[in-house]
Amino acid sequence: MTPHLAIVGGGITGLAAAYAAATSPRARDRGVRATLIESDTRLGGKILTERIDGCLIEHGPDSLLATKPWGADLCRRVGLGDRLIPTQPGRAVYVWYGGRLHPLPEGMAFGIPTRLAPILRTQLLSPGEKLRAAADLILPRRRDSGDETIGGQLRRRLGDAVVDRLAGPVLGGIYAGD
Repeated sequence: MTPHLAIVGGGITGLAAAYAAATSPRARDRGVRATLIESDTRLGGKILTERIDGCLIEHGPDSLLATKPWGADLCRRVGLGDRLIPTQPGRAVYVWYGGRLHPLPEGMAFGIPTRLAPILRTQLLSPGEKLRAAADLILPRRRDSGDETIGGQLRRRLGDAVVDRLAGPVLGGIYAGD
């Protein structure tokens, strides 16, 4: 019997799954057939670019993580490589706080501090807020296994200031939420 794969949803995940099913040597060797099922009149899910009154409007994600090469590799394989715009190494990211711009400390991963020295030097956090963030190293794990937003977890572990001034601006820019 020929395996038949039903892919429900034509968003980025469904499209990537359909592409993998169509191009994977293993799937091809097994004769896998795939059907993509989408209820909307267009594919892409949350990803949509439209022009309104001469302005280009991006709905949904408009970037990839450079630290994870799979997204850019997929773009190249489907013929979109020439439309990728790389980041500029060494270019600083700034946060507006206290009436002026401050550089985001080095070593941040999704707005989460990964290196101690840049956090100790930043003027985005007071000494007390830095101490509160450092408490993450000794706080016990959460015992409740229920759902928790990334914002909620970071507030609990690192404090309000880290979320509001470091993680929030970065994650909000990527995911348009908290």
